[in-house]
Amino acid sequence: MNEGIRFDLMYDTMPWHKVDAVVFDIGNILIRYAPDHFLGILFPGDAQKQRDMMARVYGGPYWPRFDRGTLSYEDAAREMVAVYGGAYEDYMHALTGWIEIKTPIEEGWRAAQRCRRAGKKLYLLSNYPREGYLRMREKFADLFEIFDGGVISCFCHQLKPEPEIYQTLIDTCSLEPGRSLFIDDTLCNVQGAMDMGIPGFHMHEKGMMDRFFL
Repeated sequence: MNEGIRFDLMYDTMPWHKVDAVVFDIGNILIRYAPDHFLGILFPGDAQKQRDMMARVYGGPYWPRFDRGTLSYEDAAREMVAVYGGAYEDYMHALTGWIEIKTPIEEGWRAAQRCRRAGKKLYLLSNYPREGYLRMREKFADLFEIFDGGVISCFCHQLKPEPEIYQTLIDTCSLEPGRSLFIDDTLCNVQGAMDMGIPGFHMHEKGMMDRFFL
């Protein structure tokens, strides 16, 4: 399998003739993911609790297990009380409150709409906890109608950048890797796609997608 290339390094604008399908990550591509912002809203004026929740909830060992779909928020909150102390209710607030705070990223949706107008298939590939994903799809149902399908980590129990999740994407969506493009804000996830022969786009600067998808 030939390694995919990085379109954001190779091209100034989208080479539409080279691509049949465009695959979008969700967090910080289509929907804002900003734990510091979330915690400031969930625990206003309590800097110590914000720091604790950042380290224990978002930065600890639990979040990848949510993304993989192998741990519930309730079980995690009970574990954190046992390990760190603190209140179960506070952990649950940090674990679930972010879901309602999330907002769309207009630049990402503009890119998706331009890809659709160009006749491309659209798919999702994202690490996402089950509860957050289901609520997000409910809350932004009209936006997500533009997508033809995709793969979400919590349902297949695989995570980016593991090779298996890209293979699941290829198989599930009948992708031709070399005729697809994967967009993500995390470089190792882009590299994971490229290792499987899927060209990548590393979204690391505001305005990149607006400039590229013309």
